[in-house]
Amino acid sequence: MFYQRIVLLLTVATGYFLSVKTVAADEQAPPVEAFQKQVQPLIKKYCVRCHDVEKMTSGVRVDNFTGEFPDESLFHWRDVAKQLSLEAMPPEDELQPTDKEREFLVDWIETEIAAARSRNSEKNGAIRRLTVAQYKNTLQDLLGIQDELTDILPADGVSEDGFLNNQETLLLSPLLLESYFEIATKGLEAAIVDPNQKPVIQT
Repeated sequence: MFYQRIVLLLTVATGYFLSVKTVAADEQAPPVEAFQKQVQPLIKKYCVRCHDVEKMTSGVRVDNFTGEFPDESLFHWRDVAKQLSLEAMPPEDELQPTDKEREFLVDWIETEIAAARSRNSEKNGAIRRLTVAQYKNTLQDLLGIQDELTDILPADGVSEDGFLNNQETLLLSPLLLESYFEIATKGLEAAIVDPNQKPVIQT
């Protein structure tokens, strides 16, 4: 089953760590070839009956897997590996793979995902961060707070034309990203109310 988790608060962080077994290059078959010989038979045996083009249980289809790992398929593959490793799939009333088969499938998928994530891929366009003023306004709009939380951010660079919102001057460094997380945490702490705690009265 697919579980789509979206965490949005000014900054978005999505990550996961893969434990990958290293295999000598001369011992490792190409992904598609290995898929056809070793992986596809297992998927047909244990998965396709419920996840083909006609049935697509929980909206998941695996009969069209080819062993290739385009960027848009990585989440799909990762979810399959997760369900296998948790022994959530196949269901208890279905034919089960052996422990060795299950471990092989999970290791193979995770290894290929890691390889896909490390390859160079063409990117369309670029992402720029918000200016400090835009970020401050976003905080106020989303959380309804007026605190000067953005004071820890460095001033925006000014372009040759005198603009603050030039993409070339709005790059995002790891240190700056940490500052955004710190601001987001403080903003949430200020905006979230504990119903069991009495408010502090200020005069």
